[in-house]
Amino acid sequence: MDLSNSNSNNKNDNRIETLHGGDVYRNEVRLDFSVNLNPFPMPQEVTEAMQAGMSEVHQYPDPSQQKLREGIASLKGLDTENVICGNGASELLMAAVHAVRPKKALVAAPCYAGYAVALKAEDAEIEEYLLDEEQDFAVDAGILDQITDETGMVFIADPNNPNGRLIEPELKRAIIEKCEECGAVLVIDECFYPLTAAGTERMELTDNALHLRAFTKTFAIPGIRIGYMLSRNTRMLERIKKHLPEWNVSRIAERTGEAAAEVLASGDYLEESVRLIKREREYLTEQIEKLGIKVYGSDTNYLLIKSGPELYEKLLERGILIRRCANFSGLDDTYFRIAVRQHEDNTELIRILGKVFSSKEITGYDR
Repeated sequence: MDLSNSNSNNKNDNRIETLHGGDVYRNEVRLDFSVNLNPFPMPQEVTEAMQAGMSEVHQYPDPSQQKLREGIASLKGLDTENVICGNGASELLMAAVHAVRPKKALVAAPCYAGYAVALKAEDAEIEEYLLDEEQDFAVDAGILDQITDETGMVFIADPNNPNGRLIEPELKRAIIEKCEECGAVLVIDECFYPLTAAGTERMELTDNALHLRAFTKTFAIPGIRIGYMLSRNTRMLERIKKHLPEWNVSRIAERTGEAAAEVLASGDYLEESVRLIKREREYLTEQIEKLGIKVYGSDTNYLLIKSGPELYEKLLERGILIRRCANFSGLDDTYFRIAVRQHEDNTELIRILGKVFSSKEITGYDR
């Protein structure tokens, strides 16, 4: 009798590797640095809207999400026809791929795994543009050469995940133009864009680009799935909507998103968030580098680092969860992603890292 998997349900043995971070269900975690959420406190208006949604769960949500779409559209100076909403950004990614059905698609690497998941569901051929480690894995102009007439879809993230680097505005426009020239549908994942210094800029939409965003990261509400997609190409958005189920946004998410849009329209929540993130990112970068760990440049609320492969387990033993990046194409088990949290949490991470390295349990990265 084969007993090799007999302990598979033991949370201390053969821990289940998730595709993303946030696996607090199979690990004993006191501080989760594996998910990239805004560390700035959630506005009271959003909390109250969430609670109001709970009291309305006996109602069906609005299948057209009219008020929610109006709120999002007004933020960007758009019409409601330029907005569709989803049960998180992941649902919209999958629906977009099902609508386009590309035979061949281009992604940068390393990048968010969700693009490949959606593309594999349509059996699309996935071509990768490998990013340069010497440039902190920033998207560069070389990607333009891999966009051809055979490319059905292109996926880029601004900023990129897992390294957090923004795309230069001139390059972003060049990618949009090259995709338009070649007839490729471009998906620009901007879920972390509001948490960068460039995040308050007015958006310029084009006919062939789909801009993907979510309140999930901006308001630290991953348990309430609320994403949205913006485009001038309303015909494409209508095609994508056909691949979304009715009532795909719950009443709780609907009310929460409406309040979130109002907060962004009326206050300086994003500006204060970005200031906090910048200050704490700089603190973490400086302190982690002092330990001999390689830190790659980032423009947002997470850092890609390089260290000994034992780092994950040594931190988890102390109740701190970070994101292993070995399942990102182009990376291996020496790469990890760390979220930027509030200062108290960040100082605790540095304290624990110091203990791990001073006790010679692990070595840093020899630069």
